[in-house]
Amino acid sequence: MLTATKHMQIHECPTRAIVGLVKEAFRLLRPGGMLALTDNSPKSKFLQELTPVLITLMNSTEPFLDEYYLTDVEETMRQASFVNIKTIPTDPRHRTVMGIVP
Repeated sequence: MLTATKHMQIHECPTRAIVGLVKEAFRLLRPGGMLALTDNSPKSKFLQELTPVLITLMNSTEPFLDEYYLTDVEETMRQASFVNIKTIPTDPRHRTVMGIVP
């Protein structure tokens, strides 16, 4: 049986909270369970091409956005012992990072 969790607000969290969320998900999920995190993609062409004014506006309302973009979510999942980690583009702005509990 596959259990999935989706979360689209990790960009609202400091890195330490993202690490904690991933570790707690690993602890709670059964073997074969999946964690799927959908959020902004640091590699999004759409986000990379925002004007400086829009970037400043976004950063003024998103205090952890820069920290999120520097967080390697795939590596965070790997360090928490998730396996079969995959990242897929969800739409032009977002990605989903998935990992399975062995």
